[in-house]
Amino acid sequence: MQTNYNGAVCEVSAWSCPVKLAWKLITIFALGVAELWAAAPAGAVMGLAPVLVCLVAAAGAVSGGTVVLLLGEKVKAWLERKQKREKLEERRGLLFKIWQRYGVIGWGLLAPLLVGSPLGAAFGLVLGAPPRRLLPWLAAGSVLWSVVFSLLTALGSHFLTR
Repeated sequence: MQTNYNGAVCEVSAWSCPVKLAWKLITIFALGVAELWAAAPAGAVMGLAPVLVCLVAAAGAVSGGTVVLLLGEKVKAWLERKQKREKLEERRGLLFKIWQRYGVIGWGLLAPLLVGSPLGAAFGLVLGAPPRRLLPWLAAGSVLWSVVFSLLTALGSHFLTR
């Protein structure tokens, strides 16, 4: 029995392609949570539409950041035990400079690119960002970088196949 599903011909059963598609989407979602930049190329390799990859990866990144922010105080206490805030401030590294210069907005927009949404949310909490103020900017940053990576991947694969 052959079924045409999303451009693919399935041989085994009518459930084969939807199950494969579900696993692909779960993988893209998980990559969006862990490392947003990796989701778009993985989606292209899997043969998924760039818009679908963009939406699912952004949803994963936003979900990861939201979970960390909901756990808030527990995550903050764990990170402060693991590494004192004074140590974070002493370093004067790139992440702390971004925090000092651009505040919650800059941190929220750049964290999904630099360290990922969940880790960005955790560091934001340790640095003193209010969760209700950080979440919309982390979401905006996640969507922004998901769109950028999806566009770059789509353009790259278009030029490679020409």
